Amino acid sequence: MTPETLPTAVNAIRDLHLGGVNLSMPLKKAVIPLLDHVSDCAKAQSVNTIVNRDGELYGYSTDGVGVVQALKHHTDLSQAHVLLFGAGGAAESAALALSDNGVGQLTIANRHVEKAQNLADRLSALTQVISLEDEAAVCAAVQQADVLINATSLGMQVQSELTPMPASAQLRADQVVMDMVYDPLVTTFLSQAKQAGVKTCLNGLSLLVAQGAASFELWTDTQMPVAEVEKHLAGLL
Repeated sequence: MTPETLPTAVNAIRDLHLGGVNLSMPLKKAVIPLLDHVSDCAKAQSVNTIVNRDGELYGYSTDGVGVVQALKHHTDLSQAHVLLFGAGGAAESAALALSDNGVGQLTIANRHVEKAQNLADRLSALTQVISLEDEAAVCAAVQQADVLINATSLGMQVQSELTPMPASAQLRADQVVMDMVYDPLVTTFLSQAKQAGVKTCLNGLSLLVAQGAASFELWTDTQMPVAEVEKHLAGLL
């Protein structure tokens, strides 16, 4: 599907009486004007989940929920210092969810500082913005962080050798490192963390399952059997 064919596809959700669909980039922002309602957490950001309720289409973002739920299985986010790489749609969803869940401080590292600052201004958490091009500042933020999240596309497929984190960054074994990229499952970013001895490294698959579970609940009003889904996916990969 392309942005050009998106309006036809959205109308088909109504015409075919579909319960809903999930979306991926580059459609998450483009779909917003085509919907009847958009949740507060998705407004002006991105929609990855559409729910059809009697012909009315509702847009939600479960990406941020997925990040929080995946991390909560491994660490206490309360008062944690989180370093977030990126300020795009995925980063926006993650930042808002993390802020709503009471992280102590959020540092946003992005190539375009103004874009990161615009995001920071919308958050309730204590937020710092740094440039990805300022290696010293990024390395300092890496050392201070409890949780590090790559919400950029660096490491994905054609950019598989790239990483937002400088090679000189010093990681700690007790940190939690998450990459929102799930293809490949082990990105250069995660390889950096593993080589540094970080014990908890989460790939995008854990996030994908968590956000999928949130979408499933919106569609069906029931909880998804997460453990069974993870087991099945593990057998496929």
